[in-house]
Amino acid sequence: MSDPYGEWDAAYVLGALSPGERREYEQHLACCGSCAAAVASFAGMPGILSVVPRETTVELLGPVVPRGSLLPGLVRAARTSRRRARARLAAALAGAALAGAVAGSRLFAPGCSPDPRIDRTAPAPATPPSTRLDPAAVSSGHRTP
Repeated sequence: MSDPYGEWDAAYVLGALSPGERREYEQHLACCGSCAAAVASFAGMPGILSVVPRETTVELLGPVVPRGSLLPGLVRAARTSRRRARARLAAALAGAALAGAVAGSRLFAPGCSPDPRIDRTAPAPATPPSTRLDPAAVSSGHRTP
């Protein structure tokens, strides 16, 4: 079984526990030898840390990026992401249109009939002149020869 106070030792030594947590941990130290040994190993830490100059601790932490400077980068990343998504959509639509155009040209190309009995390249037969209708004759009911 793991000790629920196993990670409280450094916080106790550095004074980071609340007064209630401090009393609770001190009662635990009275009956737990491993936690008492851990606290003893950290006993000199506050004295060592007090010798380190404040400027040195800031340097050790590294540069701190102010929150305001993150926003432009996030906006730029969002715009780039949207632009790429639009480009992918446009490419997909162009590909679909091209595929439709190729399929349509193959389906309706001259000489290419889905029914092999129909020859679309042959000219349509001309209607013989004797079977042509005269519009004036049709209205009067007579047929012209």
